[in-house]
Amino acid sequence: MPKPYDATVKDLAAQEPAGFVACFDGPTDRCVTLLNVDLSTVTTAADVVFGIGEPLAEILHLDAQAGPSATKHLDVLAYNALLHRQYRVPVRSIVLLLREQAVHPNMTGRVEYATRPERGRMDFGFEVIRLWEIPAEQLLRSSLATAPLAVLGKLPEALSLEEALATVVRQLAQRLERDAAGGQADRLMTAAYILTGLRLKAPDQVRQLFQGVPIAMRESVTFQAILEEGREEGRVEELHRVILRLGRVRFGEADEATRSEIEAIRDIETLEELSERLVMVSSWAELLA
Repeated sequence: MPKPYDATVKDLAAQEPAGFVACFDGPTDRCVTLLNVDLSTVTTAADVVFGIGEPLAEILHLDAQAGPSATKHLDVLAYNALLHRQYRVPVRSIVLLLREQAVHPNMTGRVEYATRPERGRMDFGFEVIRLWEIPAEQLLRSSLATAPLAVLGKLPEALSLEEALATVVRQLAQRLERDAAGGQADRLMTAAYILTGLRLKAPDQVRQLFQGVPIAMRESVTFQAILEEGREEGRVEELHRVILRLGRVRFGEADEATRSEIEAIRDIETLEELSERLVMVSSWAELLA
């Protein structure tokens, strides 16, 4: 799962492991801990691994996905087997799809194959949860750690996307003001802000949604920092658009390499200098020299 969503989901799980397990696996009266797993035999780490029971009786492996992957089902199989080998307890795997764009034809919940008859076979099953099919209201009522996921939940069809998200953000902020301690409220609202970027592409739209949260939340130092970061990100994207649009008028359409080079520049001062140089140069190559 591409960052920053990977780190965001991990941070939410760390804040209340039992609440996370209850939301996606069902309530349990057994001890739930977040395991610090090092699966050094694979190149990437499993997203979130919960240990259930004391002593350990079973494991829940939760892998969140924001984009499609043709091989994620094979990764889940590998993680499941490695976790079982390391801890010697049953392992249940769940893939949490954060948005519809994460759907892939291979994400069926099964890995099945065989070589020749009577020569062994693989038949592995895992659960696939589509977050956008879970009502946002249900997520808002869940544990504090999973409440920020409501911005990716199923929204009321009677409202526009922006109106529905504004309602969810307002209700989330009200709950955090009521139930969460100051530092925890900041982190959870920050997580919601980041995750909303999966639903709204324009940073300005995300920022406007969160400008409407209660006054106490707006005065949070952490929250002000993410709003300022969003403003800077929006300025960067706007400068990219201006340079590419004006450059197209002067030099013709930018090729893919040129576009990538421009979009890789994140420093606002450098981008402003490029936009000023547009009237002084005669080609993309000269602009970027």
